[in-house]
Amino acid sequence: MGNNHTANRHGAVIDDHTLDFLHKNDRDALHTRSEVGSLRATARFLWEVDFSAAVLSNRLNRCLVAKQLDGIIAFAAQLDRPLLLKAIWLVDTQQWTEVADALKVARQRGYCQLPITLAVADMQRHDSKQAYLADVRVIALWKMVGRHVNCGGHYGRFELFDQPGGGVRAIKDEPGFELDINPPLPAAHPYHTHIIDDNPPVRSTIHRHWAADGAALTQASASSFIMRIILAPPAANEGRTAMVLVNRHDYGGVLGGLLSQSPHQPPNGCTAVVAVRWDDDDPPVELRQLLLTPLDSPFVACTILCPFSPPATTMVGVLAVTNEPPVGDPSAAFKDRRPATAPLVGGPLGSTIADMVVNQQEKVDDEEEGADDDDGDGGEEDDNDSADDGDSDEDVDGDIDGDGNGDGEQQEQEDEEGEGVEREAKRRRLEDS
Repeated sequence: MGNNHTANRHGAVIDDHTLDFLHKNDRDALHTRSEVGSLRATARFLWEVDFSAAVLSNRLNRCLVAKQLDGIIAFAAQLDRPLLLKAIWLVDTQQWTEVADALKVARQRGYCQLPITLAVADMQRHDSKQAYLADVRVIALWKMVGRHVNCGGHYGRFELFDQPGGGVRAIKDEPGFELDINPPLPAAHPYHTHIIDDNPPVRSTIHRHWAADGAALTQASASSFIMRIILAPPAANEGRTAMVLVNRHDYGGVLGGLLSQSPHQPPNGCTAVVAVRWDDDDPPVELRQLLLTPLDSPFVACTILCPFSPPATTMVGVLAVTNEPPVGDPSAAFKDRRPATAPLVGGPLGSTIADMVVNQQEKVDDEEEGADDDDGDGGEEDDNDSADDGDSDEDVDGDIDGDGNGDGEQQEQEDEEGEGVEREAKRRRLEDS
């Protein structure tokens, strides 16, 4: 039974007591997970020795360390034996990478402290293993952790709500906040060949400021939806460059290469990627948000790519967004105002395109659009006011710098796109303001 060897004869005697076996600290580590289940059912004399709540809690902590989750999640001390066994199974067998990364970004934005502590109520979100497995993995895990992500103010908590008869809502248990998980996609859809069974696409109408009042958009995965929602609320110190238009085939086809990569795989120089598409627009509008900063960075910076829909055009809108605290003169170039962010932009884009982006004077949201916006309307007035200064069609008119196409071609491009350019720029700004 895994005892230490203490004597060369059976029935070792210590202080006139004959021992059946000796228990060693961490002895439970000798058992595999399946053996734990078998022994609990058949070897009842081990119940309090190897499977007490204290021993299971220690085993759970070792599992967290082994999976490098000990700095991300913890479990409440009040969990009883059945819930501890459930927790061990979740940590031991499930992939937590996407959820852990989302929690790290939420921590960066001040929405939670890590590790979050999963309480009894969190562990009871799924009545059984079968109920857990009925959900796709990323959604099932976020149901347990989501309420710990609290953006404050009118945003509240990033919870998921089960619906009677099936289905799930996000953020608010109200009509309009439903998630269409793994919607049918046509064979020609750019996400179709990249579908991951336990992290499939998600369609929703949840937009900027966590409002469910827009056109339906398709996220490439459940984790992309989660990351997008966490990055959506405006942050204190947030600033952005104006949008630069660059031909996707120029400069070695850098932008074309980035846009043709899997929507799940962060490009070199990036930590994560968020891919989203407005399928109902004609033509559809696509956006990719590349997270530039490490997940332990004191600020969050992204590069945004918004391809104007082919085949009418091969142009891609490019800009950078950051909440790195600004320095220097407000009229200075973005690279001087955000000196730690600027070098990161070149990671995925290369130095030539990055210079076009960061050498501009930055565009900064007005205070009422910042993280402290608490006027109760979600800042929706920004859709038509000052925030358009960051990404409006005016920026398309005047903020191209050295893209090799010249002002004449830029104007011709805008004339071809007409309202489509304005709509696409609007969609991108709504996504990332």
